[in-house]
Amino acid sequence: MRRAPLRRAGLLLAAFLASTAYLGFAPAGDGNPHPFNQDRNGVWLEHRWLERPHSALEMETLFRSLTARGVRYVFPHLIPFTSAGRLPLHSRDQMRAFLAAARRVAPEIRVLPWVGGLRVGYRRQRAGTVDLADLGQRQQIVAECRGLVDEGFDGIHLNVEPVDDGNVDFLALLRAVRTAVGDERILSLAAIRPGPFAIPVAPNFLWTPSYYARVASAADQVVVMAYDTGLPTPALYRRYSSYAAASVARTLAGSRSRVLLGIPTYDETGLMHRARVETPENALLGVIQGLRGLGPGGTFEGVALYAEWTTDDGEWAVYERLWRGRSP
Repeated sequence: MRRAPLRRAGLLLAAFLASTAYLGFAPAGDGNPHPFNQDRNGVWLEHRWLERPHSALEMETLFRSLTARGVRYVFPHLIPFTSAGRLPLHSRDQMRAFLAAARRVAPEIRVLPWVGGLRVGYRRQRAGTVDLADLGQRQQIVAECRGLVDEGFDGIHLNVEPVDDGNVDFLALLRAVRTAVGDERILSLAAIRPGPFAIPVAPNFLWTPSYYARVASAADQVVVMAYDTGLPTPALYRRYSSYAAASVARTLAGSRSRVLLGIPTYDETGLMHRARVETPENALLGVIQGLRGLGPGGTFEGVALYAEWTTDDGEWAVYERLWRGRSP
């Protein structure tokens, strides 16, 4: 009499395992020619570009190479905010020299300093400094962002991690920065990876479509950090990249905000990032598949490489071939 329920349970388990194996290992992705690249892509730059002296030739060479690779947005890292909401001492002379080099040889590139920091209450290797619930600190952060815009930057790239899905204090910070930088400048946001629903035990891991829509209402550009997913196989990661590109583009359709999807090029391997899974090739093949049917242009603006200092010649060649449709 108990064999029937056991048989049904066994069949359900077998079906679950078969579907999991299919999703994890069946071919996924799309490497065919496509119209999605608009040469409005982005790249994160390391902090040395704004904090250490560089020759004019070195900076101009950087901007010429990025222009040739279809990069429109650069996010050079600046020192994170302190617990008082201030930027520690940094080289304003080098910031100005960097901007001057960009204006000379790549006037179409938008330079958005990458600011933010680790959120208080979340520990990785060090304690956080950004307390989103602290109104005074938020106000000081806004003032610092305004000061950077006054230096001549094209806007701000804000990256506070991790932010839990639905966090209203983060929304308040975004709106205040949006007002401070002005309508002529860009507020760009590094966004937590998207998911269809919240995970109660890990609220920092995914942002739901509704929260994406709320943050996008205050930002001009949403740069999706679609990596550090912990996925174990290339096929699963391609499927996730496809989902991330399609879901965020659809969620933000009609909004003021434009979408860049982050492409990982770093080689460290750990619990959340497997270097042979989260590769530029797998990410791009997934993105292309996800954008099929959406058409070129619109909400989706391009991809953003994380990061310039970890991208080798082979990875640039993959980007050129798959995304820009060019031979190395």
